[in-house]
Amino acid sequence: MSGSMIIVKGTIPVREDCREDAVALVHALAEASRSEEGCVAYEVYVQADQPEIIMIWQQWRSLDALEIHFASAHVDAFLDAIPDMIDGQVTSSRFEVHAEDSDLIDDEALELEMPRVLLGEEIVLH
Repeated sequence: MSGSMIIVKGTIPVREDCREDAVALVHALAEASRSEEGCVAYEVYVQADQPEIIMIWQQWRSLDALEIHFASAHVDAFLDAIPDMIDGQVTSSRFEVHAEDSDLIDDEALELEMPRVLLGEEIVLH
């Protein structure tokens, strides 16, 4: 059996004088979104090296669940309130992730001791 998940990453650059209000607005959106059916995770971050950038990471069980989310009243309220706070280009990326049944994984690969996190040069963890 295969499964898939939708992951959305967005960034919102906000005016310095509106940052606290914008963060509160995004947190309210996240709180409402987390209770939606199909929402696996909805995380909000202020970018460490650019505190005027708010990052949103979302995980949804399906594209249908994400589309229902986009049509919700709390998304409409957010979209009505945020435009005056934005200062720059909003970005959004959507990824569809597929998981394969564990029977398809090579047993020898499971026996190898692999590090949990493998870092390359110039990688910053937030």
